[in-house]
Amino acid sequence: MERHRSALRLAFAAAVAMVWGTMVREPLPGLTAVLTAQILVGMPRPPRPRQAAALVAVIAITGGAAFAVSAVFSDRLLTLMAALGLLFFVGFAMRERAADRPSLPATMLLNATAVVPVLTVQANILGAGVIETLVGGAIRATLVVWLLYAIFPAPQEGIAADVPAGAAPASGTSMTEQGSAARTFAKVAIVLPAQLFYLVEPTALAFPALLGLVTFLTAQDPAAGRAQLVILLLGNLVGSVAAAAAAAVFEVGPPLPALILMALLGSLGFARWIMIRGRRPGGAVALTGLVTFLMLFGLAAAPVPFEVPVLDRIADIFVLSLYTIGTTALLLPPSEPLWPAAMAGRSTHIS
Repeated sequence: MERHRSALRLAFAAAVAMVWGTMVREPLPGLTAVLTAQILVGMPRPPRPRQAAALVAVIAITGGAAFAVSAVFSDRLLTLMAALGLLFFVGFAMRERAADRPSLPATMLLNATAVVPVLTVQANILGAGVIETLVGGAIRATLVVWLLYAIFPAPQEGIAADVPAGAAPASGTSMTEQGSAARTFAKVAIVLPAQLFYLVEPTALAFPALLGLVTFLTAQDPAAGRAQLVILLLGNLVGSVAAAAAAAVFEVGPPLPALILMALLGSLGFARWIMIRGRRPGGAVALTGLVTFLMLFGLAAAPVPFEVPVLDRIADIFVLSLYTIGTTALLLPPSEPLWPAAMAGRSTHIS
């Protein structure tokens, strides 16, 4: 029962955040909705005022760090990539250390490192604007989360009480420090070439592509093996096609009702997928698909037109998915000690 309530909470929150962000004409369309989804997935209960203030402060600090690095080294690409690699390493290391617990500071650092430099390299004033956009989006996202928790309250034991037994990796098996460091370096090696490409060839699609990539690498389950890579291709394609379909309806229907309806329907499908799969194979992919859908649909619904053809959006996400599959299979092989535990958890859920 709680799983269905959580899915409704996430879907309605993403839809409300999408509408709000579009109405205030946020420079990065879909950002408020993405931050709302990340907060709901990453926190089992609504943030307290002190936690919300800390979250906004973390976003301001991480965004400021990414902006400072990008502004200082914008004319020295190799040095810039090395500095961004260090920021990515810190973010992924924080996420690895958190294991199966949520780590919103790590998520926000990775978000900022992925998004801010792309605009900062083009113009410093745009980069500074992104920091303001991130902070404003975080404030709106927090308010939306509080609203939806008031409408769909969580039980006393929290959202995690209804997560399937196999949704989280077994706590009895932990990776060594050496293995964790190797995985962190591998994730940096995966994301840096993609960021370099979008720094050299800036496009509006950089934001859904890079946010989707870091979201997948952050939530990726080392015990899941190749299954989630195959599902990743499907999930990203579903997200991009769903965004294209929603954009088509938005173009022909009344703007505000069409925006609300399509944002809600698209978010609901991915929200159910996230709550059902948890951290089993497909959970990380579902969250990545939701981020892809929200960002691409946000581009289509934005008051300021982004001249990116629908087929280009789908093709770009498809190519990035193939890149992610290839590099993850090569650099992030499944952790063998965790595989039996993950399979046992899945068997328990199925039975």
